Amino acid sequence: MVESAIVGRVLAEYRERKGLTQDVLSGLAGLDRTHYSKLERGLRSPTLDTLFKIGQALDIPPHVIVKAIEDAHPQK
Repeated sequence: MVESAIVGRVLAEYRERKGLTQDVLSGLAGLDRTHYSKLERGLRSPTLDTLFKIGQALDIPPHVIVKAIEDAHPQK
């Protein structure tokens, strides 16, 4: 199972690497800032559509984000 906190950390890392605030990224992705903030804090899990929007806003292919999330999860 995917841990929302890990997803949030990965999203925050990519956003910070691009030098964007949550407000700017959420605007570029067409997402409500409060909703995006909840994603980064692990309070919500993004849908596939949302991951595509975030990837487009970051200029990163969505599969790269998914791979980073997968790599960040502990192996069982």
